[in-house]
Amino acid sequence: MKTIGIMGGMGPLATVDLFQKIILATKAATDQEHIHILIDNDTAIPDRTSAILGLGPDPVPEMIRAARRLKEQGADFLIVACNTAHFFLPEVEAQVKIPFINMLEETAAYCKKIKVDKAGLLATPGIYRSGIYHRAFEKLGVGLMEPDDKQGEIVHQG
Repeated sequence: MKTIGIMGGMGPLATVDLFQKIILATKAATDQEHIHILIDNDTAIPDRTSAILGLGPDPVPEMIRAARRLKEQGADFLIVACNTAHFFLPEVEAQVKIPFINMLEETAAYCKKIKVDKAGLLATPGIYRSGIYHRAFEKLGVGLMEPDDKQGEIVHQG
């Protein structure tokens, strides 16, 4: 069985949520049947939205360190709990030779598989500004709708 590495801490609750979803989706009758998962809950990674908006430091160096730690600990592939962090994944992937499962691409592929023509996107301002979901969905011919700026602020405030 492969070992999953979760790059976390970019929203500690997002990390917990992803971990829980993996546990709940795993068909296991005993503890020993669950997937081996390593989590690097690195809360020192700078805010991704601030970086995308040009208001904060680049998170890539810390993300690379987290990815390397997980690889060194035995992860076979990595997943990232933070949607916004996916904007920086190409830079991280170029520095750390380990496969990543891209949440955005997987979501777009699933929407395509179940024949969704247009999906709604509720996300951080960094996601909207970067267009990363739009690119992933456009590649597969799935449209996206998003709130206007005022509605987006309300969504982000939660």
